[in-house]
Amino acid sequence: MTTQIEVHGRRIGLGAHPVGLDLERIRRSLADHRTPGRRQAIRNEFAGKRLVISIERLDYTKGTLEKIRAFGDLLATSPELRGKVSLVVVCVPAAKEMTIYDELQGQIEQAVGSVNGQFNEVGWSPIRFFFRPLPFEEVVAWYAEADICWITPLRDGLNLVCKEYVATQGQVEGDGVLVLSEFAGAAAELHGAVLTNPHDPADLRERLRQALDMERGEREARLRGLYDIVQHNDIDRWGREFLEAVAAVPARAA
Repeated sequence: MTTQIEVHGRRIGLGAHPVGLDLERIRRSLADHRTPGRRQAIRNEFAGKRLVISIERLDYTKGTLEKIRAFGDLLATSPELRGKVSLVVVCVPAAKEMTIYDELQGQIEQAVGSVNGQFNEVGWSPIRFFFRPLPFEEVVAWYAEADICWITPLRDGLNLVCKEYVATQGQVEGDGVLVLSEFAGAAAELHGAVLTNPHDPADLRERLRQALDMERGEREARLRGLYDIVQHNDIDRWGREFLEAVAAVPARAA
């Protein structure tokens, strides 16, 4: 890989430095006195059901609409899953002046209503939709309880949500499965995730089904590998290696 280019007599260093997580922040959130109550409330609400979590901001690149439609297709083609799997979507709205996203918001809300209207049963709604940001401590409680994290951007430079899920599951000794878009930058780093093509509705559906059907031993092995990666490449290592790379550019040029 090219590590330097020269432009008008200047040496410019090139490098790939995917940002790591502040694992201590997640530890503090898990240790928060309110977290056990939040986790218990989630367990009570989704008792007897598999919980799939999706968290992203409102944007055309995040694949939220495609994911919701794929979930509806999964319920249509796999009736045995009805009443047994719930999707929780946290969609952080854009700034009010960003009216370009108004149409997308309407499409997403319509898709959620369509899936819930078609498959809703007494005591079970297929999709629970939050169109607002949640405090990080609440998000961590959802991470800790979710069986699957479904992150499916059409294109994303990195994506830290998937790392946050892995870090949380690793710290609570869980066996959650990460289903991740192959077009997220983190996919190159997080070996052990179930990769999916968000441009292919059938693949979105089938990779989620794969995660739902996965045996516990495989889930645990995949998560251990993912947690080792996230733990190793934490924010301290990222900062240190980035500064070392910056310092090394003049030396290589000399």
